[in-house]
Amino acid sequence: MTQVERREKDPEPIEEPKEKEVKISRREFLIGTGTGVAGLIIGGTVGRVTAPTDEAPIVDDPVVPPDDEPVDVTYSAGYMLDFDPVHCTGCMMCAVACAQRYAEELYPDLTQDVINLEFARIRPMRMQLIDVVSVCSDCRLMPWAEGSDKAPCEEVCPEGAIMTVPEGEGKEGRYGMGYKWIDPDKCLGMDRCWRCAEICQDQFGNGIFFDPIEKKAHLCTRCGGNPGCVEACPEPLALRWLPAMRNGRFHAFHPSMHAELLYRKMFNVIRSL
Repeated sequence: MTQVERREKDPEPIEEPKEKEVKISRREFLIGTGTGVAGLIIGGTVGRVTAPTDEAPIVDDPVVPPDDEPVDVTYSAGYMLDFDPVHCTGCMMCAVACAQRYAEELYPDLTQDVINLEFARIRPMRMQLIDVVSVCSDCRLMPWAEGSDKAPCEEVCPEGAIMTVPEGEGKEGRYGMGYKWIDPDKCLGMDRCWRCAEICQDQFGNGIFFDPIEKKAHLCTRCGGNPGCVEACPEPLALRWLPAMRNGRFHAFHPSMHAELLYRKMFNVIRSL
């Protein structure tokens, strides 16, 4: 009897379960589509930032600051310095700014590392409870009384060193615009003259000073119509640059007399300082 090899029966194929049909509404389809697009955009952006690339990054053109342009400064003629002792704190910033400007102007090599207040043409002076700013008041003589309309110091100068520089002449930021100026080449200096300081201190105030190196006289030139002391003052009402309303002699007081008058007005006490 022939032996028959037994063959194992092939396994029946397993039917994979059919996917369940899902029905979605049009609203759900639109929401899902929008979410997918947003995900692609975000993913592409993040991938572009984090993944290394050989391409050079696109950088906007850097903003190059313009070259230093000259500042448009207005130089005013016919103005005066107005000092308010109520707002003045005696900080000396006006004197520091003035000394630095004119020390660099006259002796740049000798004063490059120091600030010497002897070069200042404005001097805050601290009295008892009172601060008085000593500066040229731009006094003028009366033609009908004194026969001249010059400044007193200008009238007595034997060398003609003190002069009023007309508008359009002088040096911007230093002197000119109708304000007084002392020519250092003509000034005889403190040791040989002193007439300008004598008449100023005895009769009109205390606005003449002398530089500590050559002992030449100097006074406030109003920086040619744009005084740096006003810009440096931290108190807006302490030192102002205003149109002149009357002769500077009205404001010309010796510092000690000025302090006494201010003390009487502010504290209602008559007391000699």
